[in-house]
Amino acid sequence: MSSQKTEHYQLHKWEPGDDFLREEFNENFAAIDTAIDGASRVVAGAYTGNGKASQLIDLGFQPRAVLVAEESGEIRDGYYCYGGLALRGRPVRLNDTLVSVSIEDTGFRVYYLSNNGTSWKLFSNSGISTFHYLALC
Repeated sequence: MSSQKTEHYQLHKWEPGDDFLREEFNENFAAIDTAIDGASRVVAGAYTGNGKASQLIDLGFQPRAVLVAEESGEIRDGYYCYGGLALRGRPVRLNDTLVSVSIEDTGFRVYYLSNNGTSWKLFSNSGISTFHYLALC
């Protein structure tokens, strides 16, 4: 039987004279599994815009937050929007109406709009451009 436990996760620790119990190992593994499952993870990647009105970037999970930037690191340049920080229920918007990046059930969606009759342009799905993203799950 362990005589000590770790500070943060209360995992069993054994001293040289302690006996080992299988149940204590199983408790440790269960605690580690729970901690890993509940921990936030960051997924980084890149995609190429296809120039269509929108494109789903499928991550296989619904992220809590996504940060998208053009390969150069630009997010916005004057009236042009290359990405930004989207949260669940809070998409990146340009001019309070046009959505540039939104979170979906299995990833995030990026948008392209180059001629809407105004000077505002969405370029987070601009054709042949490369974009980088960080997704927090």
